[in-house]
Amino acid sequence: MNFDTTRYYQLLEVPVDCSQEDIKRSYRVLALRYHPDRNPDPAAAEAFKEIAEAYEVLSDPERRKLYDQYGAEGLKFFENGAFGEDAVYIAKMMGSLKLIACIGFLVLLIAVLFPIFIVIKTKGAVDWSWAKVFSPAWIIMSLVIVFTAFLAILSKKLTFFIWTAHNIFIMTFMGLLVSKLDATTYTASNMLWSEVFIPIYALIALSIAQKYEIFSSEHYEKRFSSPEHLDTCTNFGLGHPGFILRKLLRDLVASWFFVFLMIKLDHVVEWNWWINSIPVFFYIIFYLVLMALDNSSKMNNLPMEEDERASNESVNSFLYCVFIFLMIPVILFISLLAAHISADRFAIANVFIPIFIVLGLLTCAYCIFACCVIAGAKAPGMDDFPGGSPTQNIASIINNRMLRPQKFLEAQHLPTSSTSVGVENV
Repeated sequence: MNFDTTRYYQLLEVPVDCSQEDIKRSYRVLALRYHPDRNPDPAAAEAFKEIAEAYEVLSDPERRKLYDQYGAEGLKFFENGAFGEDAVYIAKMMGSLKLIACIGFLVLLIAVLFPIFIVIKTKGAVDWSWAKVFSPAWIIMSLVIVFTAFLAILSKKLTFFIWTAHNIFIMTFMGLLVSKLDATTYTASNMLWSEVFIPIYALIALSIAQKYEIFSSEHYEKRFSSPEHLDTCTNFGLGHPGFILRKLLRDLVASWFFVFLMIKLDHVVEWNWWINSIPVFFYIIFYLVLMALDNSSKMNNLPMEEDERASNESVNSFLYCVFIFLMIPVILFISLLAAHISADRFAIANVFIPIFIVLGLLTCAYCIFACCVIAGAKAPGMDDFPGGSPTQNIASIINNRMLRPQKFLEAQHLPTSSTSVGVENV
């Protein structure tokens, strides 16, 4: 990803501290110079497109602030990713990339401690209470609740209030779980597991209520034509009911899993613990099918150019590989845990080995990625646009070459003076 925060300024040939008038003036000059109708150079069209993109961002004060903090890819992540229209509030709170990297690394380290504490507690190596064992989870959830609550107050948006409610339900569940495990009071020791899971019921109900729009026929009919209702999920060929099923599938499988778990813990049934793992295995395997169906729905219903289709296919292939890579240790962990609980076949430390491996790989990957996006690196021979070659980071170069291998091969040849659209022919 390209987190360079000066490239758009270089494209418009203005300093980073320029005024809005300077940006408009420079854009007019460059737009006339590189407009395809006025400039026969084949590379002029691409240069004009890049200049227009830079002007679109820098001419908007709010988007310019985000770009100055996170660069082009960071801006796209906040605007088009999970945060959507609430990106401005989140980005302003997060501050610089270095701060985000430091906070993320600390949170990851705290998360690593949680399974370690569970193992040493279960083995009897320490006589801690379960409240102490859950201390890493308490810290992380407390930070998340404070963060989302502050965003809710700052933005006054319903989305952040719902996020805060989600996190409060999770924290409440953790409190009831710890009380049940420690049996600190008579009430806690006699509490049914079905009562411990009440916050989980509320969490699932809130998640379903949050998706109220999917029940609207207008939302379904306009999901490919209106940006306001855009949703490319598959409908399994079943029309509107199939679309509703797809959107609620995760909540339905979660309900299935927790119902099985509660009736097993409360000894309503005496089946093997392997039965309880069925919902998890089902969702992991079926989710791979869902990824393919959702992508097919998107490709068949949204207009795309060939380059965009190729890029989309590359990204989806990469996501499939990542998902499979992450789910293999999860499947191993669930299998070992079921075997441990059912017949005590494996030591608890061995059960958590897949989790430790995943957390270790994620920590290494996070460190490498953070170093790549923060520390810049020159990318000679690439992206020759007006204003000279911009400074790019290593992750941007890798991303460019993975998504567009043909461009990478072309970039190995030095551009000739007749096709270059740099400062030399300005």
